Amino acid sequence: MTHPAGPVPAPRSDLAEAARMLLRTVLPVGVVLVLALAVYGGTGHDLTIVLQDRFPEDSEYSGLFTILFSSALMVCAGVALGSLVVARAWARATGAAGAASPALRAGLAVAVLCIFLGFDDMMMVHDAVLPGAGIPEDVGLAAYAVLGLVLVAWAFRPLLAEKLGLTFLVGLALLGGSLGGDVLESWFEDRDPAIAAALGHAEDVVKFLAYTALCHLCVLLARRVMARTLAAATEKAAREAVERAGSASGSGRVPLRVSSGRHAARTGALPTAAGRPPTVGSPADADLTAPIPVPPPLSRT
Repeated sequence: MTHPAGPVPAPRSDLAEAARMLLRTVLPVGVVLVLALAVYGGTGHDLTIVLQDRFPEDSEYSGLFTILFSSALMVCAGVALGSLVVARAWARATGAAGAASPALRAGLAVAVLCIFLGFDDMMMVHDAVLPGAGIPEDVGLAAYAVLGLVLVAWAFRPLLAEKLGLTFLVGLALLGGSLGGDVLESWFEDRDPAIAAALGHAEDVVKFLAYTALCHLCVLLARRVMARTLAAATEKAAREAVERAGSASGSGRVPLRVSSGRHAARTGALPTAAGRPPTVGSPADADLTAPIPVPPPLSRT
């Protein structure tokens, strides 16, 4: 269904939205990422260079994918926040609540979560900044876990109302798989370095796919918020146009207007019966609102 303000997203079930995200966003990005890593590794380069955190002393390509995906995550979060700002400004300016929806709260919660994840990953907050400030890494991770749970709980209920709960859970599951791979990498690091390296690469790929899923969710929420805001604005403009037209007519009723078309009669044309054209000599610009003249009675001779 289309709307004068733009395409309104079609309603889908929770499962359909999750499958759409996986097929249209996560899977294509995963294929491109794996192909890029295969080309890079096949030319004799170490995959750790582009998958690890940013260490410029190792290589100019160090942390390449971390920077790309973390930046994309924060940019998509900014897109969601921008749509929320527009929707809130519209609601305050007009006093209309038509654009308000659970997507507003869900978009804010997901955007904050994405900025939190992207900034921490890019700036190595829990890896280097907090330990450098004297805060043990385990303490930082525990605080991160608590904050992450609060953000998830904040976002989950409105996402369920938007039928995006399963989509959100898929992104969280990918993040959980990344954390699980990190734990297994640490466990195999002293036992089998080759397995640890493979797990480390897989963990990074899964993390980037989780970022991709969250990017999809941010953009989807932004689209819903903007579509509803534009729909409310269009409906308000249509109502005001009808009210102005009614005031101009003086009767409070909207004057009937016939849109021009291939079969429309020109303005001022006389009505015809049974589709017959007007007779020759009939006035083309006759006033149809004037009273119909009545002929005088016949006189008797």
